[in-house]
Parts: sequence; structure tokens; C-alpha cells
Amino acid sequence: MDQKKKTEELFAQYIATKKIVIADSSGAARAGLAKALGGLGAKTQNMVMAANYDVAIEAIKSIRPHVVVCDFDIKGGNGLDLLQEQRKENQELDQSLFVLVTGNTSQSAVAQAAEEDVDTFILKPYTIEVLRQSIMQAALTKLYPSDYMKKIKEGKKLLFEDQKIDAAITIFEEATKLDAKPALALYYHAQAKQIKEAMEEAEGDYQKGLSFNKIHYKCLVGLFDLLMEQKNYTKAYAVVKKVAQYFPANPQRLATVLRLAIMTGSYEDIERYYQAFTGIDQRNDMLIRYVCAALVVCGKYYLKQKHGRRALELFEKAGIASAGRPRVLREIISTLLEFDLASEAQKYLSRFPRQTADDVDFHACDLMITLNLSGPSVTIEKGRKLLSQGTEDPDIYRSLIQASFQANLIDAAQSLIQTAKQKYPKQESRFDLKPSEPPKENA
Repeated sequence: MDQKKKTEELFAQYIATKKIVIADSSGAARAGLAKALGGLGAKTQNMVMAANYDVAIEAIKSIRPHVVVCDFDIKGGNGLDLLQEQRKENQELDQSLFVLVTGNTSQSAVAQAAEEDVDTFILKPYTIEVLRQSIMQAALTKLYPSDYMKKIKEGKKLLFEDQKIDAAITIFEEATKLDAKPALALYYHAQAKQIKEAMEEAEGDYQKGLSFNKIHYKCLVGLFDLLMEQKNYTKAYAVVKKVAQYFPANPQRLATVLRLAIMTGSYEDIERYYQAFTGIDQRNDMLIRYVCAALVVCGKYYLKQKHGRRALELFEKAGIASAGRPRVLREIISTLLEFDLASEAQKYLSRFPRQTADDVDFHACDLMITLNLSGPSVTIEKGRKLLSQGTEDPDIYRSLIQASFQANLIDAAQSLIQTAKQKYPKQESRFDLKPSEPPKENA
């Protein structure tokens, strides 16, 4: 029997009983993939078709497939995020396959960089023969791994199951000699060094792994985690920015990037991350809060730099992204008032949802704007009414104190200061206002 025939028979034995998910937004592509797999021995009754990311997720959770063939840019998500779900749901990773269908060479490079997770990738347009050969080769590589992968598997068992760290290090060092680009072996060698708290050596391993593949996913993530542990936020940001640049955006990663962009003062990058945010279908509350906070901080920076128009554009984006969240709108208004932009701040009052119009956030913002636009008498009347109704807030007191000083009602102002300090002892300094001084910046 020739080698080709033997390979096909081995693969047919492997694929015959395997449950398969084919995830692609194109019906024609799904049909073509199913036909090709059927020709290799897969059973139609074992295949589930998914036209979008959510359907694919449900299929993975319900049938726990051994083989997933997914388009890189499936509608509603991306293949690499789907991969994480597959790894979580199917523990038999030695027997499972994840095949990524890519649309361009950039996506193919990303697929290669996701070494050990993506078993193979297929570049469009592809022929049935290319598809057949790629999937068969990936399956046989999984069933009959190279000496390099055997060493890595042996080292991982020593490291994570047997807790024999030094022995694992030796095995990973041997593995590096078995492959021309041993980034994966260097990643696990670095992991072992981190456990031994040899941080400089671990960082060196990650960097060496990246010298073989500059976007090697595991090395990038490992290096990022190490730098964050060391609180080296500037270098950590440079690493995670590269991850965000090459790998599809997801809520958790984008939130991390935004947080570090703010911490490192990388304001010029934030608008680009906002564009990535608009392309994410599944936006959780954490991500929305981070995006809005980043836009407001960035807007404040531009106001300080006298770039008013650019700042206002960012506040507008934050207002839209907030979807009416009162805390975000309040932060925008407070920032605009800080820079004497009361008319601009007033526009955001109308963005409070109708059901929150009686909330303290709305009333605090309304009173601060009233003080700036309508003067002390209107502010005092409105503020006293709020307090009498039991609507209290530090900014309501601050506005009333300032208005009272402006109206020369010194005793009333002093009484309000005393009350506010009793109610909000942790914010005492915010109420230390005097007739000739403007209010202090919001804490």
C-alpha cells in the first residue's frame, strides 16, 4: 500500500467517529467544507453547521466536538475566541483538532503565531485537495507528534502535574535543540523559570521565543503577565499593544489595553482603541466603562493641551458609548465644567435616560450647571429644595456652598460646610471653600 493511501485510511479511521463543528458565515463555504470532510470519512450525522459565532458557541457547548473548522472572521466574533471555548469544553486536546480558515496572509501569520492552539490553517481561496491535505496532516501530526512536541508534552507533565520543575527545565532545554524555531519550548522554559522566581531569565526566554516569531501568542502573553507582576507598566503596555494589534480584539483584552494606555499616558492611542471597540459585537459592562473612562481622560488631556475641538469629539464619543450611564455622563459634565465649558456640559443633561431624571447624579449635574449658567440665587433655591426632599450629594453641597458665598450668605455657607463635612468625612477637603476662592477640582 502506498503512503498516500495509508495516510487517507489512518485519517478515515480517526475522523469516522468524531463530532465536528463547521463555523463559517458563508453557506457555500460550509457546504464545501462538509463535502470535503465527508470525502475523507467524516459522517454527515456527526456534523453541525454554524452560520455565526453564537451558534458555534452553543454547538461547542452542546456536542463538545473533537474537530472544529472555523473561519477567522465568523459573523459576530472570531475564530481565535472560539478556540478558547473549544479548549475549555473539550479536555481531550490530544485527540481534537482546531482548523482556522484565513482570508489573507496577515491572518495566516496570526494563526501560525497561535502555535499549539491552532492545529492548522487554510488560506482562502483553497482547493479541495489543499483542504484535504492540510486537515489530514494536522490530524496525523496530532496522533503521531514529532520528537519536538513529544518533549514539550513530557516537560509539561513534569512541570504542571508532577511539580518537578528542574526536570521539566531540562526537558524543555532538550526540546529547543529539536526545532529550528523553538518558540513554544522557550515559552514553557520561561514558565518554569517564573515558578522558580528567576524573572530575568524568564523574560529572556520570552524575548528569545519572540525572536523566532515576533507575534508568538503564548510568548507575548507570558511576557505581558510577567511584566505586570513586576509592575513594569510601560513595557507591559508595549507588549499588550502588540497583542491587540495582531490578534482579534475581545472585551477583556481591550479593557486591559485601555487601562494601561491611561496608566502610561498613551492618550494618542485611545482613539484607535475606540475604533476597535465599535467593531466588537459583545460589549460587556466592564469594557464600556473602561472605554468611556479612557475617552474622558483623553478628552481632559486634550483640553489641557488647548485642543478643544478634539476633546469635545472624544466627549461626544464617550456620551454615545455610555448609552446613558449616569456615572459616565456625570464625569463628562464635571470635566467640562472644570474647564469652564458650561454650555457644552448642559448638552449632556438631555442624555440622562428618562427613568434616571430623578436620580442624584442628574440633580448634582443639573445644579453644577445651574451655578455656572444661572448664578447663585437660582442655584440656592434649587439646591435647598433638593436637600429638603432628601436628595443629597457632595457636589450638591459644594454648589450650594459656593453659591452662598457668591450671594454673600457667609453664615449659610459655613453651616453647609459643617454639615457636608459631617456627612462626607472622607471628602472634607473638598468643602474647604472661601468667598474669594473657586471650588477645588473634583476628587
